[in-house]
Amino acid sequence: MNQLDDSAPLLSIVVPCYNVGAAMLPLLQRVSAQMAADCELVLIDDGSSDGTANTVRAFQTDYHGPGHIALTVTPNAGAAKARELGLSLARGRFVYFCDSDDIMRPTFVEVFRRTLAQYPALDLLFFSSEIAVVEADGMRRLGRKVEYDRQQVFDHGSALLEYNLRQHMHTAAVWTFVARRDLLQAAGASFTRRGAHEDHLFTLSTMLHARCVVALPDLLYTQTLRAGSLTNSAKNAQYITERISAFNEADALLRTSAPALRALYDAESFDAIAAMMAENRRLLPAVLAGPVGLRYFAVRAPRVLARVSRRALRAARRRLVPGASPSKP
Repeated sequence: MNQLDDSAPLLSIVVPCYNVGAAMLPLLQRVSAQMAADCELVLIDDGSSDGTANTVRAFQTDYHGPGHIALTVTPNAGAAKARELGLSLARGRFVYFCDSDDIMRPTFVEVFRRTLAQYPALDLLFFSSEIAVVEADGMRRLGRKVEYDRQQVFDHGSALLEYNLRQHMHTAAVWTFVARRDLLQAAGASFTRRGAHEDHLFTLSTMLHARCVVALPDLLYTQTLRAGSLTNSAKNAQYITERISAFNEADALLRTSAPALRALYDAESFDAIAAMMAENRRLLPAVLAGPVGLRYFAVRAPRVLARVSRRALRAARRRLVPGASPSKP
């Protein structure tokens, strides 16, 4: 990472891009409309083959507003490497990772500035976000991804982590927070080199090193699911196995850094992995055929059986009482 200096911008917005197509232009317009002289937009084209880089270059040529827009084109190497490169090029005192086909709300930078003015020691800024599906006739909102009901200040990132876990809304997604760059350096935050779930250790290590964390109720970001995107596409056994590996790595970090949170983190991760397996039952034999998946589910066999039993009981009740609504798991 670059060393901080007095002339550094306030905020670097890092965007990895891969075959974004027509969705690239709206993001450039939304982000640049919020930029001031102390902002920079760092774009990493991860070997796109659809003209994404040309779209960015054309926008750069026509852009005469404040701040700086930089584009780096690299051979395709995946999101982890693209984000790492973007972070190494970012010069801002604060860094924010935005996905290329998502939506930063128009007030994003304004709210960040206001919060920093109120809390000059700010390490991390979290905020509310939502999920939406992009369809042929427009965008359909599915609900909140993260939701804070009021402004809260935490004196340590572990306190926020505990709060999010207890509210069942912890996510490793790096677009859920703005981070002070020297905090990322101190935490040694890095992305795991794999095809998916590369941000779990990055987010967790960053949170566990933070001392001043603010969480806002403001809805500042929309995650958009599109046909063909990794989040919204058919999964394979490797995708699920990598999710389990991400949990194992995070659990090892918590064992030494925040042991009191291991049980909560385990429970939240188990719910996520079990739900993923329930949606992809056909992949269970392949997941169990590997040592990572077999060990994970073998250790948690009682929980798996309890979950299956609850589902069977709810199904039986629905058969006995037509029209009965399922109870909460």
